[in-house]
Amino acid sequence: MFCPLFPAFGPAPVAERLRLGNVRVLVTTDELYRRKVAEQREQLPELEHVLIVGPYPEASPGTCSFDALLAAATEEFAVPDTDPQEMALLHFTSGTTGTPKGAIHVHEAVVAHHATAAFALDLHPEDVFWCTADPGWVTGTSYGIIAPLTHGVTLVVDAGDYEARRWYGILASG
Repeated sequence: MFCPLFPAFGPAPVAERLRLGNVRVLVTTDELYRRKVAEQREQLPELEHVLIVGPYPEASPGTCSFDALLAAATEEFAVPDTDPQEMALLHFTSGTTGTPKGAIHVHEAVVAHHATAAFALDLHPEDVFWCTADPGWVTGTSYGIIAPLTHGVTLVVDAGDYEARRWYGILASG
């Protein structure tokens, strides 16, 4: 199961969701880890592993390089069987009305994402698709990542804050 987080959240909302979700493994960047998690790590006893994606400075104690672990891994692995009703994804609400609520998505939900991507979004394998919703929110994950991948679509994912010049640059490079 995975739980995407909105990168614009401050340290307290991130820690709250990590606690509520009983998160054991966090995959993030060094910059986000330092700004949002490092100081609160002791209050997150469930958090066993922090995997840093991208540049990995050795100065981040209690973390591992995702890239190094991936490079050292064998290319052979077994994909475990999953029950269609087994938890696959946990999304949290924004928390504007109190404690954030976790919404569980099961493995079978991918079937609905696939169908709506075909019929509502008309996605095809030769498409390049960009859902401008942040990947930390339900639309950004379900229809910006999962649904297009089920169709073999090339994805554009941008988790940065809205900035018109960068967005136009992304569009111009496509």
